[in-house]
Amino acid sequence: MKTIRAFIAIEISPPSKLKISEFINQLKRSESDVKLVNDTQMHLTLKFLGNIEQDKIPEISGALKDIASKAVVFQIIFSGIEAFPDINRPRVIWLGIEKGADNLKKLAGHIEDKMKNLGFAKEGRCYKAHLTLGRVRSLKNIGALTSMISKTELDYRKEITIDKLTLFQSTLTQKGVIYTPLNHLNFTNSAMHDL
Repeated sequence: MKTIRAFIAIEISPPSKLKISEFINQLKRSESDVKLVNDTQMHLTLKFLGNIEQDKIPEISGALKDIASKAVVFQIIFSGIEAFPDINRPRVIWLGIEKGADNLKKLAGHIEDKMKNLGFAKEGRCYKAHLTLGRVRSLKNIGALTSMISKTELDYRKEITIDKLTLFQSTLTQKGVIYTPLNHLNFTNSAMHDL
């Protein structure tokens, strides 16, 4: 049976991607060794599934459809730029979520439970809603990068509507990773607490 790498995420709207790309371009000026995401890669991961057999896609999609049918449309607002494990030793640079983080955490929890029922391992750590901007590859110009991160403010305080889940395939190519949507599952209810 053929396998694919898959994950469940929230897609980012094109206007939001454009604004975030402008922000990413500011980070490029640090000339540090960071692999920054491009606009086709922007998403909010809810659950990484890893390698799955293709014949599991309908079952996964069915579970996600059940969640989406009970989920409420909500809004998020990005907060400032942050880093894992911390700003002084950045390995992953990301945007935090100011508004809507609790909704994303609740949604991720429901997905976690449904996927556990399908045999997927439960995450060992608590879900932290974020949008990855880049991954630090080496310490080259790290001081310039950390200085830029601490001084740069995201000039984008617009509400972004979250109204669907997407099941993605992740394919590694010589030109980089490609994310292909396999299924979109629109939210259809107005009572998230009924999930």
